[in-house]
Amino acid sequence: MSNVQDESALLDDATRDLDGVEAALQRLDAGIYGRCEACGVAIEPRDLQDDPLVHLCSDHR
Repeated sequence: MSNVQDESALLDDATRDLDGVEAALQRLDAGIYGRCEACGVAIEPRDLQDDPLVHLCSDHR
């Protein structure tokens, strides 16, 4: 892979991460952080600890 492709991949990853953080902050502001977006059930605390951006319960991932 060339440097341009490497940089492009890194930028894509960073953009995806930033989008995830912004979405998590919106859920936090809305009071629904930590709840599954598909069914509303509480996401397991260990899952949130492993990935604070997770937005689906284990049944919907």
